[in-house]
Amino acid sequence: MSKRPNITKMLSDLVAKRLTTQNNYWAAEVNFDKNTQQNRRVDFVGFKPLTPDYVVAPTSVELGCFTCYEVKSCIEDYNSGNGLTFYGDKNYLVCTDELANELKNSLIVWPHNLSGVLCPTKNWKQLRLKIDLSGSKVYRIRPASEMLWAICQSHDYDRNGIYQYSEAEK
Repeated sequence: MSKRPNITKMLSDLVAKRLTTQNNYWAAEVNFDKNTQQNRRVDFVGFKPLTPDYVVAPTSVELGCFTCYEVKSCIEDYNSGNGLTFYGDKNYLVCTDELANELKNSLIVWPHNLSGVLCPTKNWKQLRLKIDLSGSKVYRIRPASEMLWAICQSHDYDRNGIYQYSEAEK
């Protein structure tokens, strides 16, 4: 159990690295429906606007792609009831090879909107698709404006949930 925080940090660092290279905007610990009974937090949310031929169009935001990542370090973490919130166009569970194999062998029912399971490479340099679940199309049910607002809000809070005022607001 003592390795759990280290594994979570290493997996989270790989997600951050992936998001930095593949998305225009992203944030960690993104809250939805805050201050309601439906409050949910997604570990990471990335956004890439649709820009065919690198041209920004009025629909670039609405037709863009949101990707959600949930990081799980062990079976207890997976079964904890925390997380596994997937609101994106693509949704990934990020875990170790061992946990992916354990989940696959246990014949669990995967969340219906899960696109796949990502695991670190042997040298822990990047994530790779271990289990592809993209056979059924996933449709985002939240509007792009809400998803982007949640990403923006997560940048205004520190890790303790305290609002960080900008210099202009002070």
